[in-house]
Amino acid sequence: MSPLDHAPRQREILEQVAALEAAHQPVTTQSLTHALSLPRQNVRQYLLALRDKGLIHYEASDRQRALITLTEEGRKLTEHSYPVLGTVAAGHPILAEGEIQRYVTRLEDVLDLKPGDFLLPVSGDSMIGAGIFDGDLVAIRPSQAEPLRGEIVLVLLPDVSTATLKRWNRLNGVVSLHSENPAYAPIVVPATSVEIQGCLVGHVGTGRARKSLPMPRVTNG
Repeated sequence: MSPLDHAPRQREILEQVAALEAAHQPVTTQSLTHALSLPRQNVRQYLLALRDKGLIHYEASDRQRALITLTEEGRKLTEHSYPVLGTVAAGHPILAEGEIQRYVTRLEDVLDLKPGDFLLPVSGDSMIGAGIFDGDLVAIRPSQAEPLRGEIVLVLLPDVSTATLKRWNRLNGVVSLHSENPAYAPIVVPATSVEIQGCLVGHVGTGRARKSLPMPRVTNG
């Protein structure tokens, strides 16, 4: 349970402190009053409450300007985090584990993430034509809805308890899962045997030097 679950104004103040820190701007009672259009005395009371909860460093003084900074606990509360689960195969399907291994924060600065989205590390080279390399993190938005043709999706193949990341194509009752590497043939399976786990939102590269291969076209078959 968060110490701010029943204190929305305090959370608003704390998030504004974090925003000003991230922008490398000084955080003061005056800057918070201006940013939030709140009375100075009210802001001061909220700051004292946040200090008492161990979320900010704040020394109130009428004689000098007090700089406000987040504590480690305050910083944790203002960071949006996304779970990194097991591993998704970009190659031959491998077991998808549902265990959360760690959390990654501040991805919303570069990806259009929403609550409920999760991350998977990629294993293999079958999606390099889409810029997704071995070791990258892919962001998945959970969904069991029918994907658009050519959309990159995370699917489970229940008969063998495996998961894989591929481009989706469906013709009548047959699904073909296409790689972005010509070295891999499409996986063709009955639609009833495929369980859609979600769609690709984006991915985060690991920063290694890379060489792209031509991206194969998705066929209709």
